[in-house]
Amino acid sequence: MRDERNGLSRQGIRAGVILGGLLALSPSFLFAQTCVTQAKMTSGVRDGLSAAALTLAQAVQAVDVTKVQGMTIPEFSNPSAFGPIESLMRSTASRMGNGELRVVQIYELDASSRVTSETSDTDFSCALTGTTSETDFAISGLPRGLYGFAMVEVAGDHPWLLSFLLRQDGGVWKLAGFYPRANTAAGHDGEWYWKSARTYAKADELWLAWIFYGQAAELLRPANFVTSTNLDRLFSERRAAAPPELIGGIGSNHPLVLRASDGKGGAVEYRFTGISAQGSDDGKELNLILHIPADGVSDPAEVIARSKAAAQALLDAHIELRQAFSGVWIFAESEGHEPLVTEQTISNIP
Repeated sequence: MRDERNGLSRQGIRAGVILGGLLALSPSFLFAQTCVTQAKMTSGVRDGLSAAALTLAQAVQAVDVTKVQGMTIPEFSNPSAFGPIESLMRSTASRMGNGELRVVQIYELDASSRVTSETSDTDFSCALTGTTSETDFAISGLPRGLYGFAMVEVAGDHPWLLSFLLRQDGGVWKLAGFYPRANTAAGHDGEWYWKSARTYAKADELWLAWIFYGQAAELLRPANFVTSTNLDRLFSERRAAAPPELIGGIGSNHPLVLRASDGKGGAVEYRFTGISAQGSDDGKELNLILHIPADGVSDPAEVIARSKAAAQALLDAHIELRQAFSGVWIFAESEGHEPLVTEQTISNIP
């Protein structure tokens, strides 16, 4: 697991712990299992899930490692498998503070009818009572069993959402996945970023709109394998407002290529594999996050120089980005190695 300063903080507590590689986003909803929303649960299931989630949240807040380990499913409670959970617990506790805890939503996800050896995606479609909206879960490789998904809000100066995937084990709800996320970035929630993205899109500032739509989704989505009618609307707006260069997406297999002057009469090419935003640890600022390949360069000084040049090239190409961010973090990534992170304040970039 990543360390406190150079890992989780800089890379963002984005996807939580995906235990044992069991959970991943899946686009398919072809073979939905049974989902029961909070309003339709029996009181026994509702009370049991709520109590387990609240107890886990309290233990995370208190950094009670023994408590959480004892409430984790056997596959992941052994010391070697539990390490990433403990690391994430400690990092989360240091950021969320001692705010009041409240269970805000729970779902019962019944995958007990799956064949033991089945490896297809496990999909749950949860219609919300009294509305035309729904929440969907798409979990890849989920073993047979009865699961619950619970969200616990942490009030305070830095609001957080702690989401837990729970599995019933011997009649007891136990932890099978932990997904903590900040509820705000730079003092604003997901709805604010969504509205701001729309404003930028109307002003034809498409790069800012695209990044702010992404930040809205990050704050509104409890885990990467969860979506909803509301989030689908957000994603649709983001696609419609995407800059031409980003219509096809961005990633390691589909980088954004930017060509700029090398200052010597020639040209240099920069490849970006990720562009996003992230709030600072103190909750006061919003930073631009850039990911670039290290391109096999081993000299740290050379990597840092290239990272700074890449950031400046992007900001020169899209000047509107300077207005919305306090700083820029550039992650120079090389397979098999921790990324080398370069931080700059926007005001110090020519």
